[in-house]
Amino acid sequence: MPRVPLLAVVVLAVTEAFAAPGPRQPAFERDDLLAGTGFPFTVDASIAIPSRDDVFALDAEMLAFVAATADIRDSRKKLVALLRGMEERGLFSLDYDETTRTGRATFHDRQGNCLSFTMLFVGLARAAGLTATYQSVAVPPTWAKDGQVVIANHVNTVVRTAFGEETVVDFNIREYEAQQRSRKVDDDYALTLFYTNLGAEALLRNDHPVSFAYFRAAAGVYPSMAALWVNLGVLYGRHGLHEQAESAYLYALEADANEQSALANLAVVYTDLGELDLAAEYRQRAQNYRQRNPYYHFALATLAYEEGRLPDALAALRKALRLKHDEAEFHSLRGQVQDDMGRSSDALRSFVRAREYAEAEKARTRERIVFDALAVR
Repeated sequence: MPRVPLLAVVVLAVTEAFAAPGPRQPAFERDDLLAGTGFPFTVDASIAIPSRDDVFALDAEMLAFVAATADIRDSRKKLVALLRGMEERGLFSLDYDETTRTGRATFHDRQGNCLSFTMLFVGLARAAGLTATYQSVAVPPTWAKDGQVVIANHVNTVVRTAFGEETVVDFNIREYEAQQRSRKVDDDYALTLFYTNLGAEALLRNDHPVSFAYFRAAAGVYPSMAALWVNLGVLYGRHGLHEQAESAYLYALEADANEQSALANLAVVYTDLGELDLAAEYRQRAQNYRQRNPYYHFALATLAYEEGRLPDALAALRKALRLKHDEAEFHSLRGQVQDDMGRSSDALRSFVRAREYAEAEKARTRERIVFDALAVR
């Protein structure tokens, strides 16, 4: 299956990390959780949630852009023409950020996360007459700077062309291993992920009524998505509603028994509930996993640097770099730490390496876009 990598990754926020013992029964029904049971804020049913049509719609300018491929009958050539047209318009130079946008907003703003870019491409490809399907890709978690797990629900696109050939178009900042598990998903899944992402972004802004409204909308479309229950559990946990949070995490595990963030967050819940043996088992498994993830060590380094603990930051960066030596961000932070410690020569070498790895990744991405797209013909 040909693969056309481009830019992006995305994300939903939660807490620590990993596996656990036998399941318990949720204390609250799903409907109770989706009613906002126990929240100190007013559940506002009037909060405007974009409709399915609003989320997936293309405007006149986007349709005019796609019209350039209208006379191409061969589906493989049409895909190449669409990719080339996007490149010429500068849509391969989009700025990646953590904000979830519709495909329409991404087209005009040239900003968004991997879901935004994927929704843009799926919309354009379908308007061009191509058969484009969303695909969910299981990727390793990374850690936010506060030590919380950020679970990446990465999505890309599968385009079916002549003779049943399938091409993966992946808007991906970090190229994932080919063996990562993937599965085709429908538009309901993409819409639910869109709502869940927006709910998570509102949660990070501490706008809890809006966050809850998006999670409830997500559950109304695709209730078996584990990520939405995890994030709903985080929201309940922020208000000290531990039994509601536990129930949400257990529903996440019903949707996906391997949902690592749910297992991790349960360790936190059981600590708060005083079930220390159970919490300790979860926490130990989490720690074993985290030690193997370079981005966890980078998160610790970032936190230590911000708190002025420069030797601790440097030690954490050494661990991160042993696990992944070619990450530009790691070298850049190491340069900042070394500079603050007065080690200017070491800092300069780190900054040079950071620039070299960043430029190399940019060049590799550019080459994959050009040569893989040509290979589709």
